[in-house]
Amino acid sequence: MFVDISVFEVEEGMQGVFERDFLPVVERARAEEGCLSSDLVRLEEERRYAWVERWESREQHNAFNEILFGQTLPNMPDIGRYSTRLVEREAEGYVVDRTSPFEHAS
Repeated sequence: MFVDISVFEVEEGMQGVFERDFLPVVERARAEEGCLSSDLVRLEEERRYAWVERWESREQHNAFNEILFGQTLPNMPDIGRYSTRLVEREAEGYVVDRTSPFEHAS
């Protein structure tokens, strides 16, 4: 299972607008094949949010990103005026379970 985390900082007073404008993107991801979950999380850090996506595979996530960056976000130019994606805070990875390749030695 592939996980992608994107972190955003929103201008003071624009949190409600960001939530209103970005939630359709979150919901669009949920509707895509292979998306297991997509949630916008209001962080305890002031004016910061995390978008946490879980996908069956990295390939399905990448296919959604083509739609996201090619069609969806270009039609939402205002969102970039009051929010910044904090690239240095982003993360990608895989859910750890008993089938993960790195097992603890006993």
